[in-house]
Amino acid sequence: QSIKASIEARKLDFDGYVDPQKQYADAVIEVLPTQLIPDDNERKVLRVRLVMKEGVKNFNPVFLFDEGSTVSWIPCGRKL
Repeated sequence: QSIKASIEARKLDFDGYVDPQKQYADAVIEVLPTQLIPDDNERKVLRVRLVMKEGVKNFNPVFLFDEGSTVSWIPCGRKL
């Protein structure tokens, strides 16, 4: 609970100073709560998003899978 309170206390600074800088960043890493576990209070499983700006010199896009791949995925049943 103290961590959540600490994050909430800094939200105004984030909104005022950090968030507006995203538009100038070549890459942004977002760490978010999972969507796989309903009502997840432990927050041990996270969702991570990498957003990269296109067209930056010497900055190649990162793909989790090769472009054009076909992927079949069945999530762990314990986490649904």
